[in-house]
Amino acid sequence: MITNKLFKQIYLILFFCIFILLDNNLYGQENYKTKLYYVVDGICCGWEDSDPHAVFGIESPDGYILLGKSLDEQSTENGFAVKISKDLPSKKIFLHPEEEESFVWSIVVGDDGMRDGFNSAAIISNYIFIAGYKESIPNIIDRHLLKVRLSDGTIIWSKSFPSKNNKKSSAFESIVLTNENGVLLTGVSNSNYLSMEGFKSYGNPTSGNAFSMYFSPEQLMTNNPPIEPKWEKEYKNTLTGKSIIKDKNLNEFIIAASTHEPTEAKVLKINNNGKILWERKYPNHGELTDIANTPEGFILSGHKFNFHNGIDGSVTKISQTGSEVWHKVFGNPKNTDNIFFNKVLADDSLIFDECWSIISVETSGAIIACGTGIEECEELPEKARIDCENDPRNTWRSYLIKIGFDGEIVWERTGSFTFPGEEDSSDLPSTASEWIFETNTGNIALINDLEFGIGLEIIELSN
Repeated sequence: MITNKLFKQIYLILFFCIFILLDNNLYGQENYKTKLYYVVDGICCGWEDSDPHAVFGIESPDGYILLGKSLDEQSTENGFAVKISKDLPSKKIFLHPEEEESFVWSIVVGDDGMRDGFNSAAIISNYIFIAGYKESIPNIIDRHLLKVRLSDGTIIWSKSFPSKNNKKSSAFESIVLTNENGVLLTGVSNSNYLSMEGFKSYGNPTSGNAFSMYFSPEQLMTNNPPIEPKWEKEYKNTLTGKSIIKDKNLNEFIIAASTHEPTEAKVLKINNNGKILWERKYPNHGELTDIANTPEGFILSGHKFNFHNGIDGSVTKISQTGSEVWHKVFGNPKNTDNIFFNKVLADDSLIFDECWSIISVETSGAIIACGTGIEECEELPEKARIDCENDPRNTWRSYLIKIGFDGEIVWERTGSFTFPGEEDSSDLPSTASEWIFETNTGNIALINDLEFGIGLEIIELSN
């Protein structure tokens, strides 16, 4: 016979096993590992010290295109794009023209001392359309669109589109395909030159107006650039459009935007002619950087300042009609799987968690791409400053957060690029994730800004 004491012991063991199984089921359903990590240094993008800063990436049938801004020899921005082949080994490698393994092509656009940059892109057939900005004449920046052949990087045409006030500045910040294979773009127009942010920024102008602009397939697929868009709409009550996506359920579009100062997060929904269907503000969100579809609505990424926690990642879920469903903040990661991230000295208020991009992963939730690290140690008293400077979080890390559509964390992950053959080294470059997208095979692609260049990290998710 089983005694009461033995029964209780068996019961406790069974209960513990069930708890472990449930815990693994809740938090261990999804495993992730880095499949490959391709790195390109400054030689890709103008010259050795061009310090390329990628803000966007996209998949083509045979490769990946990374684009953003690099520095010219007068320390102003150039626009660059680099294509990386899918035929390279699945491991950690540097890509360099003088090495056996290299990138397929790169293009750099800009004149010394003039400001140019690439912000977003869309692929149609055998071409990639790259959207950004170009300083056409001194102190005036214009919206700039390029058509580039995917196979070899040849620029078929490029065209600037000034603000309606041709003495003001403008920029394309985001581009999306329409149902009929046209493109719809957003960004800022009629802005002051000095209010257009510079190199290390995704883009936060402090003056101007948001807009949408449409080009038809007939305009795009010729060998000559369109003289003007099919149509353009300006939104004078909105400062800038940072990201545009198509509503997956309707032929309508969502623009992640911001108000004029005092700046607040704002979202516009427009129809396929640019007419506003609704617009809403989200004063608790902080800086809005990107937007993604969810089964019930949309989800916003960004970050916000707090005196106690520094800057934290900010995520807001909204309904199909723009009502706020919930708002969450994330940050100050400590207990993660990164072996270089296990010693913490400094106060959390010094940690910056900046989230720049978000994707929705089928019906399982969303993944937010961020960077995390310490800033402003030099402003502290001596003892606190020494501790701060010795804190390993001084080296920025890539920071990924997987959440369910209820806003609860599924997992979080910090990552650092390590040089091949030096996996245990503490000499790491600062790393931050600037863009995220899902590949055709269901993997996650991260565009990482490194201290010395750019990185493409492919992460496998498995159950």
